[in-house]
Amino acid sequence: MKEKEKTKTTDLETFKKLPKDQRKKIREKRRIEAGLPTKMTIYLWFVLFFASVVTFFDGWCTLAITLAMGSFAGGVDLLEQLLNPDLFTYFGLTSSPVMMGIILSIAGIGVVVAVSFKYFVDKYGRRPLTLITAVPFITFSVLTAFVPPSREGLILFLILRICANYFLSADVVTIIIAEESPNHLRGRLVSMVLAMNAVGGFACGMIQATGIKIPFSGAWGPSLSTWQSLFFLTSIGYLFIIPLFIFLKETKRFVQMKKYEEWRAKKGLKAKSGWFAPLQKKYARGMATGMIVGFLAQLIYFAQVTFFALYFAKEQNLTPKVVGIVSLPLMLAAGVGYFVAGPILDRWGRLPTIYRFGCTTLVGGMVFSWPTVFIVGDIANPLLMGIVLAGGMMGIFSLTILAAAGTILPMEMLPTHIRSTAMGWIGAISRGATIVAPFLMMYGAEALGGLGLTYQAMFALMGMPLTTILFTAFLLAPESKGRDLEEIVATETYSKMKKISEKEYRRPYYYFAIAISSFYITGLIYGNTSDANFLNVFIIATFYTALCLVCFILVILVRRIITEK
Repeated sequence: MKEKEKTKTTDLETFKKLPKDQRKKIREKRRIEAGLPTKMTIYLWFVLFFASVVTFFDGWCTLAITLAMGSFAGGVDLLEQLLNPDLFTYFGLTSSPVMMGIILSIAGIGVVVAVSFKYFVDKYGRRPLTLITAVPFITFSVLTAFVPPSREGLILFLILRICANYFLSADVVTIIIAEESPNHLRGRLVSMVLAMNAVGGFACGMIQATGIKIPFSGAWGPSLSTWQSLFFLTSIGYLFIIPLFIFLKETKRFVQMKKYEEWRAKKGLKAKSGWFAPLQKKYARGMATGMIVGFLAQLIYFAQVTFFALYFAKEQNLTPKVVGIVSLPLMLAAGVGYFVAGPILDRWGRLPTIYRFGCTTLVGGMVFSWPTVFIVGDIANPLLMGIVLAGGMMGIFSLTILAAAGTILPMEMLPTHIRSTAMGWIGAISRGATIVAPFLMMYGAEALGGLGLTYQAMFALMGMPLTTILFTAFLLAPESKGRDLEEIVATETYSKMKKISEKEYRRPYYYFAIAISSFYITGLIYGNTSDANFLNVFIIATFYTALCLVCFILVILVRRIITEK
């Protein structure tokens, strides 16, 4: 087996020395021989549409639970709350940020434990598991709309949200489109599928803004409230997903891999797939890149999208409808970011895209956060609010492009026989940010206290995880633009990075230390402009720093594993 791996490595080294045009022709020839498309086909357009429908409803439900908590801070029309109650009023809860954090964290548990079924996607196929996951996801989402208005109903609500998130099928269809796409279009097609997640959130915000209520008599009244209607409308997914599933085929890469696994089984060889197979050292590069970039990007994205809405409701006393309207520019920016991400990734490459848009995300975050010191109490300032909104749109536009690159990179680095299981582990860690972020943001914002945009002060610390993402990509991620999946896997799995001089090898570590130290010091200074207790500011800034240092230490350890001695 080792001899075969050495042969593959030698062939790849020879292949790399060939002219670019010649390498491209060889890749196209290989794809034709394997029965894979080299350009867009009717079936590929169908797969793109099918995958987009699935991720559309994923994005819809992701934002629906946030919008359901419309009047987080009170100060809204009491008659409106009586006729069209939000989540808190419906269950008789105190509309506090802490309670919101608890609900969001519990609801996110399902996604984290979903890795348990992702292995079956590698074992039984992408096609069957798509239907097995998509239908329960929609079913549990629809059932969420009919929970009774009581404390027991809240428990049932959380159970249904955990179950729905457990069967989240967006990851499966993303793998399908990645395995079927031509090399030069892979970034474009995957990004288009991811973009539909934001489009689903945008459509959900539109429904919230218009206050649509579905007529449906029951214990909840003559009609469903707006937040119930948001979940009920996911039933539309049945009309698309089930009929389209009939025409969906198994990916050719999975079929080929399955034949190879069957051959190994006949020879009495141990299966290469399994729940814990992706945790082997040889996959450390792809797994570490995906987990670190995914977790930190999700932490920033989730915090910005979710708690931007909370700020306007809590401190500007906006009604649920206006909160829905305010969410539209952000979701629009996210959607546009995902749509343009693909062409940029396929043209510039994965790594240059991460570096450039990481910097613009940082600029957008600064514009989003720094007006904090100029706002006093609840006094409205349209100019500064416009600046904050513009910074938020710039930040989330750039962040979605960054997130698209972070999603594609590990998917391309991992082999077919563990791709879904590995992405399940990466997804579990990444989506774990949706559990950490609510408590982190709520504690930080509430503990900071004082006047001004207390939640905005928390966003100023997001420069730390963003910087860690950029250094992780620089030190671990390979450039995979236009390459065969098998070629990328062979290169990153069976080849080690060449050791450069010790001085050059360690130089990025010093730069990272300088960057994190700068953000830490400015975070302490900035946090105290909100008239908060210094100890609280110190605790939250130190926590962010420690989190980023843990991630970077993991990068250093993985780098040692994959570097030649």
